[in-house]
Amino acid sequence: MFDGTNLRRATTTPGGDLETTGEDLAEAVGTFDGVTGDVDAEGNLVLSTVDTGETTVLDVDPVASTAAAALGLGPGGRVTASGQGPGSARLTSVHCGPYELPPAASMTVHVDGKARKVTFDDEEHEQWTAEDVAARINRQLRRKVARATGEGRLHITSPTQGVGSRLTVTEPAGDLPDAAAVLGFTGEAAHSDPYRTEPARFVCRPAAETTVVENLTSAPIELQLPTGRCVLPARGRLVVARDMAAEGPLLRLVAQGTVRMSPERKS
Repeated sequence: MFDGTNLRRATTTPGGDLETTGEDLAEAVGTFDGVTGDVDAEGNLVLSTVDTGETTVLDVDPVASTAAAALGLGPGGRVTASGQGPGSARLTSVHCGPYELPPAASMTVHVDGKARKVTFDDEEHEQWTAEDVAARINRQLRRKVARATGEGRLHITSPTQGVGSRLTVTEPAGDLPDAAAVLGFTGEAAHSDPYRTEPARFVCRPAAETTVVENLTSAPIELQLPTGRCVLPARGRLVVARDMAAEGPLLRLVAQGTVRMSPERKS
């Protein structure tokens, strides 16, 4: 959620007046993480998220924000916008900072299928802010995937959009303190795979045991099988499942000497 309170502070002159030019507002918006500002052809301020995709949402709270009214986002105005197109996997921690992470606390962050251990082994930290944790994750993963939210939570975003974008945070192996639990990357907040794909699959099962039914007469025989009506030509042969060969009508024909049944030979 974008809070316009800081925007008002950033664009207020020493005399206390709020600058009204779109360029000044856009420049001020550019100082905030996750949001960019631009000016359209009519000089209006345009707010945009850095992230893209259908899961991206930009919220402006007209009640909490002291600048919403000045931006034309007061009550009754549009205060929520959503992105379009395939997005990225993203996770937000359940807990807010600061965090009390024991020395050697660790977790494993899986980004698009690649896992890397993140360890919080700095004993000088008694408490870790969300910014501290985000910086540690980005440094140890060697890519900028984590940031602090305005509420003091941790937000991790996959650098991949669409198919193949996925995130998972898992607890450490052994007896090491669990950083994921302290931060709140647990349960549904520990895994995101929004564009999961599956290969085409066939389940191959062994063929059923079969029996050969042979017509011993010189005339066709009509058979009523569980699979439907079937005509067995004179001196003809028919392969059926072994359980089907145990049906009463076939057994009566065998008893009459009309047909003969024998196991199918496997070549």
